[in-house]
Amino acid sequence: MDDITEELKQLQWWKEVTDWEYPNHTYGLNAQGHMVAYIKASNGEMVVMKNPSKQFSKSRRKFQKVKL
Repeated sequence: MDDITEELKQLQWWKEVTDWEYPNHTYGLNAQGHMVAYIKASNGEMVVMKNPSKQFSKSRRKFQKVKL
């Protein structure tokens, strides 16, 4: 992930650790708590949103803060 821009490095990154049947991705949130990007658990590919997702919620899920 050497091609991460400085803007993406400034996001708060949260790795999901919820014990359930779905893949646990790593999410990049902006200062308002909106998801701007995520890293797929399956292959490590980063997906950057065109517009921040305001529907993302950390409720009822477990996360650990990580640094990229």
